Amino acid sequence: MDNPSYQHNKPLVVTEEMRREIAGAVAEIDLTQMEMLRRMTPAQRVRMAASMIADVERVAVYRLRQREPQVSEEEAYRIVRTGLLEYEKRKRRWETTSLS
Repeated sequence: MDNPSYQHNKPLVVTEEMRREIAGAVAEIDLTQMEMLRRMTPAQRVRMAASMIADVERVAVYRLRQREPQVSEEEAYRIVRTGLLEYEKRKRRWETTSLS
């Protein structure tokens, strides 16, 4: 695979800070919510996850267009789906080269 995050050459070392973060995340789990998820079919869980992703995309597009009104909604969705960080890096490079 091309993604370097999938190629781990070194074993993962769990630090004390990581243990605390994991413990904090586990403490925030709502057991009632977990029981509801357990009772759902895989298709229902996938549908719920897809709905959550769509909601997050809409919010990200809205916020991006607030910051940069010249970006069309279609372009904003493309940027959000391909990665906002990559877009910001390219934008900074372009701004730097156009100022020179």
